[in-house]
Amino acid sequence: MAASELDDLTGPIEEMSLKDRIREAMGERSSAELAKAVGVTSSAVSLWLTGQTKTLKGDTAILLERVTGYRANWLISGRGPKRVESAQATDLPPLYAGRRSGVRSVPVVGMAKMGERGFYEEISSIPGAGDGHINIATNDLNAYALKVRGNSMAPAIRDGWFVLVEPNAAPAVGEYVLVKMLDGQKMVKELLYQRSDCIEVLSVNSGERQTIYVDELDSVQAVSAVVSPSKWKPD
Repeated sequence: MAASELDDLTGPIEEMSLKDRIREAMGERSSAELAKAVGVTSSAVSLWLTGQTKTLKGDTAILLERVTGYRANWLISGRGPKRVESAQATDLPPLYAGRRSGVRSVPVVGMAKMGERGFYEEISSIPGAGDGHINIATNDLNAYALKVRGNSMAPAIRDGWFVLVEPNAAPAVGEYVLVKMLDGQKMVKELLYQRSDCIEVLSVNSGERQTIYVDELDSVQAVSAVVSPSKWKPD
C-alpha cells in the first residue's frame, strides 16, 4: 500500500468497535468464508466478531483490506475513509492458469524481532507507516513481507532481511512457516508434518521439535522466500 494512500491518523475516530467494523467489512460473507479468504481459523474470526479480540495486527488488516475492500487503517482504528479506491484494485495484473506470475510490489507490513526458538515479536504493525515494499514474483495477491531484526535464526534468516509470507499458499513439509497462536505467540519454524488435529514444527537453529494442536492455532502461513535487503523499495 503506497504511503500516498494513507489516511491522516489525526482525524476523528468513528464510534464503532472493532467487531462492528469487521461485521460491516465482511458483508454477506459467512465467518467460514472470511476465515478461508484471509487465511485464519474460524475461531479467530469468531473472536473478532464477539469482541474478545480488541486489536487488529497490521498484517491481518492488510489481508482483510485486500479481501473486503475496506481500508486497513479504518479496520484498525476507525479513522479515515472506509473503502479502498477502485483504481487500487487495478494495480496487479490478472493471473492465468499455467502462466508464471510476474514481479510485483509486496507490502512490508512491519518488523519482526526474532527471539529464541523461532518466536518473534512484531515491533511495527501499522500498515503503510513508511515500511515500503519488496519486488518479487508471487501468485498470492494477499502476500506480505516482514523485516527481520535479530540474528537468532542466522544464517538461515539474517538481521535486516525479509521473509515473504503467502497466506493463500499451502504450507509445504520441510519448508518454513509462520505460525500464529490464539494466545498471541508467533513463530517462524520448519514444518515437519501436518495432520488433521496437529502440526509438528522444528526450530531452525536449535533443532527443538514442537507439537501444536489445532485448537491452539490461529493460522499457519507459508514462508515462501527469504529476501535480501536489496529487493526493498520505499513507497
